[in-house]
Amino acid sequence: MALCHDLLRGAIDLHTHSAPSLFPRLLDDVGLAEQARAAGMRAVLLKAHEQETTGRAALVRKAVPGVEAFGGIVLNQIAGGLNPHAVDAALKLGARMVWMPTISAQHHLDHYGGGHYGGAMRPKAAPRPVERGLTVLDDHGELRPEVGEILGEIAEADVCLSTGHLGLAEIRVLVREARRAGVRKLLITHPDLALSAIPPEEQKALADEGALIEKDMNTLTPPWTSVGLEALVKSIREIGPARCVLATDYGQLHSPAPAEGLRVFIQLCLEQGLTAEEIRTMVAVNPARLLGLE
Repeated sequence: MALCHDLLRGAIDLHTHSAPSLFPRLLDDVGLAEQARAAGMRAVLLKAHEQETTGRAALVRKAVPGVEAFGGIVLNQIAGGLNPHAVDAALKLGARMVWMPTISAQHHLDHYGGGHYGGAMRPKAAPRPVERGLTVLDDHGELRPEVGEILGEIAEADVCLSTGHLGLAEIRVLVREARRAGVRKLLITHPDLALSAIPPEEQKALADEGALIEKDMNTLTPPWTSVGLEALVKSIREIGPARCVLATDYGQLHSPAPAEGLRVFIQLCLEQGLTAEEIRTMVAVNPARLLGLE
């Protein structure tokens, strides 16, 4: 138990959800940060499907000294879609992560049948429906020009690009073109989630292209269970802990709070034989590098 808590101290969770939100959330931003601080964590990244979160994070840093909070922008229709102007503003306000579309992504809509999560989680107030979801590719399978512009902005600001809820074919092109554009920090969002369903060999190939692979606690637990613990740890070993990040993707009413979820995740990884050094790399070193905190 002591080792687990030691590893939680200084950890950073790059995938948390809190209120305000259109979806039910366990904690608000301040409550999430307070629990992270109590656990000795270094930082949390606030993710919202509905809005840019850098302003929220700035207020949290003032309200909860002793833990760092950062924000970013998810390029859903609600936040302006694949809009370089929205990205430019977010970056100038201090965004540390730009996520590709999630609930507005065509891949998400095809999987769940709408901008929700099926029976797993419905919004409190449904966003306005869209006739067609967002994709980063044109009709010829090439990157859309506006996405190329966004990649240039991300590269210039040297912040992290995350793949959101895109499909694998889109992710392959996005990662390749992001590297060509000079993006240095890339994160593959919850590849083990049933929505994403990226096979381990494809995850390794994306890591070979320079991306880090996000391994999430919520893929192990109901109602999102998509992979077994042994299989997840096996994939970490195959990809290499130096190329993985541990996160929770927690904040839902049916899940533990993110700080507690990360503690449990660390303990499970220890019990599966991952070393303290490997876990520290995935919960502290790699997330710090992606947030520019080295």
